Amino acid sequence: MPCLSFGAAPKRPKNDCFMTHRTSSIMRHSRASNTLLVGTIIAAAASAVTGLPATVSSEPKSAKAVKTTQLTEVILDAVVASVDEKPITLSDLSSRLTPPRKISLQELRNDAEAQKALDALTFERVLEAEASVKRVSVVDAEVDEYINEVAARNSLSRSEFEAVLAKEGKSLPWYKRQIRTDILRTKLASTIARGGMSVSDNEIDDYLSNHPSFKAEGASVKLRVISISPEGRTPEDMAARVKSIQDSLESGTPFAEVATKMSDAANSSEGGLLGVVAEKDLSSDIFDAIITLESGKHSAPVVSEANTQIFFVEQRFGSQDGDHDEDETKEAMREEARAAIQKQKSEQKLAAYFSTELFKAHSVDKKF
Repeated sequence: MPCLSFGAAPKRPKNDCFMTHRTSSIMRHSRASNTLLVGTIIAAAASAVTGLPATVSSEPKSAKAVKTTQLTEVILDAVVASVDEKPITLSDLSSRLTPPRKISLQELRNDAEAQKALDALTFERVLEAEASVKRVSVVDAEVDEYINEVAARNSLSRSEFEAVLAKEGKSLPWYKRQIRTDILRTKLASTIARGGMSVSDNEIDDYLSNHPSFKAEGASVKLRVISISPEGRTPEDMAARVKSIQDSLESGTPFAEVATKMSDAANSSEGGLLGVVAEKDLSSDIFDAIITLESGKHSAPVVSEANTQIFFVEQRFGSQDGDHDEDETKEAMREEARAAIQKQKSEQKLAAYFSTELFKAHSVDKKF
């Protein structure tokens, strides 16, 4: 939204763009047409601000007669940033604060929370601009489905989940906005990750030499995990949660799918993947839980004060029972190393995309 001005306006710093009704010292000259035009604009602006009727005299004045009317300037809003020339205003930012509140430009300069909110809002607008270019969108049904999954993961109904949000001082519109941004970011990330990442044999050799768990010597295992946190749950809730997970696994639902939907761990989005781990590096509790499991099997719940975990043996490497061919094991380990390198490269590429490349692709102007 461009800055609006009425009549001659004093110069402002280039980095400040104010949206105002300007009613400063106005000179009415002898030309009746100019007096009517400028006077009407100023009177209309003053009327909009004061609520009083706008009246303008069209009577011509003497060439020598000059009348000065002293009025005031009312700043309605200010542009604090822009993305592709579309403004982010102070009122936009104020509505994003927790709780929403009015904030002055001076307060913005010194308020760490407001600066963080401005960064988040600017990033959100950049994502939206990029999504528009790539024809990527998020519909309300996707947001609601995500929220329902989060509620179910916490053993809550939708209404109970919204009540928890309110108790934490967070509104449903605020939460939906966060989810919409997350989904949009995920969709944009998928457009960048297409095509995969090439990995050379030398890179695999270097990776294997720096990760002992990937070497063929000794037994290693590729694990996944579902973790259930007791935080905010009663013992009854925990028992019900564990049973629900076990029922899903026993019904044949893939472990990674159940982990994605029901695990509380940070790696749930990756299907609970822990990666390849040398058996000798496992804790005694985990080792005891998985030592007798065949590939494709999951463990009984492993209970601790911190959480309850269910482990899944996806693949074994270098077992000493003689059932595994050494060459096959080495090749399988190299493929695991290749996948790990590809994941690492993908994460690095996405980090660069969201932190640098996006901002180069769009015109971003932060004024504070």
